[in-house]
Amino acid sequence: KESLETIDERNYEIRDLDEIIRILENAEKDAKKSDIIDKSRMYLVLANTLKARKIYQTALMKGEYVANRAEPFFVVNTKEVKETLRIANKWLRSCNAQFKTNLLQADLNFVRGLYFTQKMLTQHSRERKESLETAVKAFRRCLGQAPEFKADFRLFGRDQTTREVRMRLIESLALGGQQADAYGLLTEYGFSAIQPAPGTADIQDAPWNHMRGLTLAMMGRYDEAVEVLEKFKIIVPQDYPQVDEALWLLEGVFDRLADVRNEDRYKMEARIVAAMLKKLKGPFSKEQYSTSAHLYPRIMPGDNSFYEATTRFYQGQFAEAIELLANLHNRGLMSSGNRMSSRIMLVEAKLYAGQVITDDLLEEMLALSENDSLTPLQSERIAYLLARYVMDADEKFSIRRIDHEGQSFIKCITGKPWAIEITHRRGVVKRAKEPVRSRDLKKQEEEEGVKREPGSIAAEIYANKPEDWVVSANMYLITLPEMHLLGTGRIVGRESEDEGGWVFKDDQIDGMLRRKHYLAIFEYDNSDSEKSLQGLLFKPR
Repeated sequence: KESLETIDERNYEIRDLDEIIRILENAEKDAKKSDIIDKSRMYLVLANTLKARKIYQTALMKGEYVANRAEPFFVVNTKEVKETLRIANKWLRSCNAQFKTNLLQADLNFVRGLYFTQKMLTQHSRERKESLETAVKAFRRCLGQAPEFKADFRLFGRDQTTREVRMRLIESLALGGQQADAYGLLTEYGFSAIQPAPGTADIQDAPWNHMRGLTLAMMGRYDEAVEVLEKFKIIVPQDYPQVDEALWLLEGVFDRLADVRNEDRYKMEARIVAAMLKKLKGPFSKEQYSTSAHLYPRIMPGDNSFYEATTRFYQGQFAEAIELLANLHNRGLMSSGNRMSSRIMLVEAKLYAGQVITDDLLEEMLALSENDSLTPLQSERIAYLLARYVMDADEKFSIRRIDHEGQSFIKCITGKPWAIEITHRRGVVKRAKEPVRSRDLKKQEEEEGVKREPGSIAAEIYANKPEDWVVSANMYLITLPEMHLLGTGRIVGRESEDEGGWVFKDDQIDGMLRRKHYLAIFEYDNSDSEKSLQGLLFKPR
């Protein structure tokens, strides 16, 4: 563990991790106590994931690509990365099956998120999407289970805190193609960087600026990415060890600008950054390397307009955002995921701007809610907006900077009580424990006094705030797309440690139809007497 914590981030090699893995495997084999076994297995997942990350970064840096793939369709050769991840997955399965140390559940979720983020980078299509969703859920569970998280281990000599977990969550979203959500989490008011004096940089904000530069570059906002990443020209590795990687991203942005705008001055800027990387005596100074330009996706015209609207939205410029988003309806080349996000964001922007939500737009939202290709965050955002519409809370949307500035959904999922997952269970027949006295089943049921337990919904709810807890939770069930209240009204929840969260029981839950879409609206009270709302879309099985 100590060797793992003190690895030099800039100059470590794979053989360093191999030695650590060997020691951990021996410790796991010889351990007798369950907590030592759990820790050994968790650290083995972490060490193998870090090894896979190192191999992947080396392949990126050296430009090791699968043959017969022309630019811009580079595919990194990940054969060795996948082999290492298989070993990590073996230890992760052991943790999933036999992990008994409850105090380390948040740590395990953090490690799980790191593993699935790395796995996502080696996958394509549906498998990639599933790994991203698992990574995002793991990071969010970690933040929910420990709002003041501090990992049992350190990475590269640094404590892993709540801020580090959120950085990794943002990174996974940015690299996984959900840049708009990554940008929203990054610019949330309570998480934003400290604003230093003009012309200076606060070293504590270096990780935030690094992640902001990456996210903007992945959004095709190259000029803004340059403005952020150029701050690293005056930062030394002693202050921020990942300065090499930040400058590598900057060099790639200049290369992409030279390609997009066909201007030689950007090529010159890229050469200047390359010369700086050589002087830093880090991983990019030893040999030839490939630039990061190929990491940034080719942005279609519609996507470019959507990302422009996204930045305006999170700056509180709702009128400009609405104009840009309205023009995107069924127009222009655009990825399907961003097209759905643009319609969702249009509704939210109109609510903040105090504009009327037309029936056509509401019907479109209801149709979108039944789309199986929605990402979890898109689904939660739609459910949140529908919940506020149903509960008639849309007039309470605030546009003061310190409260929202277009961040109401983002602030809720990071700082208010929130359910990450719900599980539906149908009611079962509960028979009286009496000996069978008759073969007549109908008569037997009458004599035994058969009682049917009501159906239930178990919700994994977290307070998401230090020294806070959920005092009460009520639930309403709404049928979609009819928008009818199921049953007679609210269902009161009770907290149950045995069932891992809050449980809502009622006869009306048994009236739910299989594969039909429903909206579950949760009303929370926390220990500070603050009320909040949440919606979740789901289909009973």
